[in-house]
Amino acid sequence: MTKISIKLANKPYTIFVKENIISKITSFHKKNFQNCKAYIITDNNVKKLYFKPLKDSFVKNNITTKAFFVKAGENSKSFKVLENLAKKILADGINRNDVIYALGGGVIGDLCGFLASILLRGVNFIQIPTTLLSQVDSSVGGKTGINNQIGKNLIGSFYQPSAVFIDPLTLNSLPKEEFISGYAEVVKYSLINDKFFFNWLNQNVKSILNLNNSTILKIITTCCRKKADFVIKDEKEQSTRILLNLGHTFAHAIESELRYTIRHGAAVSVGLLMAMKLSCLLSLSNKSDYKILYEHLKSVLLPTNLNELSTKIKWSPNNLIKRMYTDKKVHKGNIRFIICQGIGKVLIKNNIEKSMLKETIKGFI
Repeated sequence: MTKISIKLANKPYTIFVKENIISKITSFHKKNFQNCKAYIITDNNVKKLYFKPLKDSFVKNNITTKAFFVKAGENSKSFKVLENLAKKILADGINRNDVIYALGGGVIGDLCGFLASILLRGVNFIQIPTTLLSQVDSSVGGKTGINNQIGKNLIGSFYQPSAVFIDPLTLNSLPKEEFISGYAEVVKYSLINDKFFFNWLNQNVKSILNLNNSTILKIITTCCRKKADFVIKDEKEQSTRILLNLGHTFAHAIESELRYTIRHGAAVSVGLLMAMKLSCLLSLSNKSDYKILYEHLKSVLLPTNLNELSTKIKWSPNNLIKRMYTDKKVHKGNIRFIICQGIGKVLIKNNIEKSMLKETIKGFI
């Protein structure tokens, strides 16, 4: 079993990575939360696959267990679903020593983390991510939240889990499109500060798409260690952690424009390319960097333009830019972009002319 420590002053915790990890989760609960209830929250898709083994393990070890289910998809990250869950869990008599288990992908993790942060002003929660995106990114670092009509994750909190348990074997049950979508976040990490990792990914496309066990394990542990480093240095995203938003200012605007009807990773893929294109226009990257990234994303079947995401709307640079101004990274009225300096190095750039943003976006319509 691989253990990765998140050494935070206020709430340190560990990421555990192991195949068939359920027994370890039960042991962790018995050791750290004796006589405390386990509240499992998952979606209707994950329920069919992993809920029963987890619940049975808890029940077998005399851990009182309650379960709640929500619909799969971004629409569950809403006030309505949050309120409904809160009402049911409070009615059951949860106390601060009990534990909420987020069993599922990024939507479940974000929703449960925010719920845990506001119930009784804070209860324990543990992440059990079951998708590539959540295993390499969203389950680690304490970002929680829900969406609304204005934008994505604009209502939330920083609230760290008590632990993260990752079983790479859960990826075998993912639809191929879901796995590929999550892979966009893996590419993001390599672009930020690790050209060697990007080159390794580029050389192992076939192994990645075939879900080779050792390849997937390396991807998960590498990304988690990178995320851990950023979180330890900047828990509340005041400085360096902002770099993890590479491509996401574009991606969140795209998702909002499409009312969250596409996978997050699909939007991130196009967002990464847009960030690299903007970098080229600013003379911080060159065309060969853009081409290498483009070809890699194509090789793993990720989308590379807006029409691949949807042909049902008329894409407008002005509309996307307007949505960018609702992004969490807007600072004193200016959009802060994460810009590539080639592959493996990024920086924060302010005060980019709208004309340059429009030129960037037009290239993807």
